[in-house]
Amino acid sequence: MKKIYIKLAIHNLLKRKNNIAISLIGLAIAFAAIFHIYSTLSFEMGYDSHNQKADRIYRISGDIVAAENTMTHAVLGPLMGPGLKSEFPAVENFTRLVPVHQAVKLEADEKIFEVEEAYTADSTVFDVFSFHFIYGNPQQALRNPNEIVLCESLSHKFFGTDDPIGKTVIRDGQPLTVAGVVTDSPENAHHKLNVLFSMGNQWSDLSGIPAIKLSEAYWMPVSYVFVLLHPHAKIQDITDNFQPFYEKYMATFGKAINATFEPVAIPLKDLHFSRNMSYDYPKGSRTYSYIFIVIAFFVLLTAFINYTNLLVSQNLVQSKSIGIRKINGANQLGIYLQFLMNSVLVLSVALVFGGMLYWISLPLFAEVSIIHAAPLSIVTIIGLSAVLLIGLALLASFIPYFNQAKKSGLKLLVSRELSNTNKGQLNFGRISTVVQFSLSIILLIAALTITKQLDFLTKSDMGFDQNNVVLLKLNKTICTTQAVASLKQELERNPYVESAAFSAHSPGEVLGSLHFEIDRDGKKVSKIVNSMGIDYDYIPLMKMELAEGRNFDVSRADDNFKSVIVNEAAVDFCGLTPPIAGQQIEGVTIVGVLKDVSFNSLHNQTEPLLFFLDAQKVGYMNVRLKANAKLTTAVEGVQQVWKSFYKDEPFDMQFLDNRVKMLYNDDYAKSKLIKVFTVVIFLISLMGLFNVAVMQTRQKTKEIGIRKVNGARVSEVMNMLNRSFLLWVGIAFIIAIPIAWYAMHRWLENFAYKTELSWWIFALAGLMALAIALLTVSWQSWRAATRNPVEALRYE
Repeated sequence: MKKIYIKLAIHNLLKRKNNIAISLIGLAIAFAAIFHIYSTLSFEMGYDSHNQKADRIYRISGDIVAAENTMTHAVLGPLMGPGLKSEFPAVENFTRLVPVHQAVKLEADEKIFEVEEAYTADSTVFDVFSFHFIYGNPQQALRNPNEIVLCESLSHKFFGTDDPIGKTVIRDGQPLTVAGVVTDSPENAHHKLNVLFSMGNQWSDLSGIPAIKLSEAYWMPVSYVFVLLHPHAKIQDITDNFQPFYEKYMATFGKAINATFEPVAIPLKDLHFSRNMSYDYPKGSRTYSYIFIVIAFFVLLTAFINYTNLLVSQNLVQSKSIGIRKINGANQLGIYLQFLMNSVLVLSVALVFGGMLYWISLPLFAEVSIIHAAPLSIVTIIGLSAVLLIGLALLASFIPYFNQAKKSGLKLLVSRELSNTNKGQLNFGRISTVVQFSLSIILLIAALTITKQLDFLTKSDMGFDQNNVVLLKLNKTICTTQAVASLKQELERNPYVESAAFSAHSPGEVLGSLHFEIDRDGKKVSKIVNSMGIDYDYIPLMKMELAEGRNFDVSRADDNFKSVIVNEAAVDFCGLTPPIAGQQIEGVTIVGVLKDVSFNSLHNQTEPLLFFLDAQKVGYMNVRLKANAKLTTAVEGVQQVWKSFYKDEPFDMQFLDNRVKMLYNDDYAKSKLIKVFTVVIFLISLMGLFNVAVMQTRQKTKEIGIRKVNGARVSEVMNMLNRSFLLWVGIAFIIAIPIAWYAMHRWLENFAYKTELSWWIFALAGLMALAIALLTVSWQSWRAATRNPVEALRYE
């Protein structure tokens, strides 16, 4: 490309420094936001893509279909994996992950740590998933009983940088041999394989097992089952031909429980966004990914409109120079190349500053969001910048080119009044203001709606009082019935403690499940509900309300074995008719019905839940602190009691209300990012609005001077200048309302329990946009209104 185009581009860049500077700042902010959004989307859409064979890996789950209900289990029986491997040629390999649903305590070298997401696994796990071994051999690891494979971070905690192969780690008193150390699972892995225990010889010897038990071993919710398909096989080879497999292995137990089974195969890369299942971990929502894509488009469009506004003004100003070049023989390609170089230069500078702003703002985004997206590499930023530069430069250069292409040189040389030039630019500026503020108001309404919904979820009545309750984690080593009873008694003697009670689980955890049959018109109907073990004091401590019946009673011996309490969702699910208390299910008596208690996220409907008395004592000690107690002092008192019983055990404490909020961690993280990008779009829009305000005051300079000479007050002049902006923001508000309402209505459909789209959200968004716009333009209006009228009359 000729040097003349570069020189002309630099000349045009410097000629209108103020307008160019505002456009450059807006573009740089937009590009930095695009880089952050791209990083977030790459993280979200890249779940489990680190596995080299991810395209061939499927997790096999199942719909258990009974006469009146269907429940989808993420975990299946231990024989499902081997059975699929033996019966379907499409399966190259399989592996099973048996989850340890609660944190597991590990000891080594006099150090104790608790680890979340630990699994018992087949040795084939290293053939199916991609692991990088730091120490050990994937061909040998987990092939022997009582072996353990650690993630790198846990190995460092125990053994530092030493090779731990062959060393011993204690799990609940059982010694295990370290057989390998692997790099940590990435944050965007649905199953984070932090610790792997060897499967050993479990389920290998099936001799002497009754047929009904063998059949049940394909159904029972025990392990996540993954299959690796052969390179050219399809998952339909299994799902479409599953019936013979079912009849051969599963039908015996299916007939016994009056239910059937339908396989659900989920590609590994889609696991994070798959439908809700029992025994599964929290998942993400593709809806948020779509929202971020829309936001990226809004940000880019808003900044591009500002730049286009600049191009329109430059186009009008440069028409004479282009006319001279045409008369001197310049061809259409040369004219286009000049416009292209102008855009390339401006966008290149903006991209450089955008990249720098992205790196500078990384710590801010790390604090704002819990999303652990890795910073973009230099190569990725350069590649993304190249795409943005090419696409935007080509589009931007066509705007002035088409405006000038069909005009002759003589026509372009015809002089134009400055007022006409400003008028054309101002009209485009007004249109751009409407578009930009429409986008800003849409996002502002979205941010307010999401905040209102999250506030609704966290403050909604889940059927229990989550305030002032502390959860103390109890592990298998210390959880004898007598020890837990003694701990409970001592806690209740503490002056800061109101009451204490045991539960096997806490809200948000994977619960157990129970299968039973009920009579329905003389027929047996199968039902599967969630279940949870508690003690006598749990329901009073949680301040759960009984709709019918009574709590468990320590004086009634039968309550220990033959009594349950259900929630109202379980009553509806089982189709029971009042009175419920006293009815029996397979010899077990329902003694009470709780007003709907929900232990899962309110993204979904309240699930049927059954409580029973549990003597295992592995789970949580729930401690309700007195309402008038000083929080820090009360917690210290609880800790002192704990240390008096378990001096060497870590004090693992968590507030119940924080535990509930964790159910919505992903929503909170995305909400914060949406608010940040809403501010970004408003900031870019205000830059464009400021330019329009400058143009308007220039066009009306003489009118302002005449009005002031004739006695107009400053407030009257400011009202004249600001009135049009009220109109354009009002039009933007009218355009934004139906779009925002539709988008937020669709988003709220993702929740079983949702707030209303209140009118005040739209009104507040409009008022905020109006106030911000007026603050932006009023300063420029005030400057024009307070200017010496003599100077204004001499302006043109």
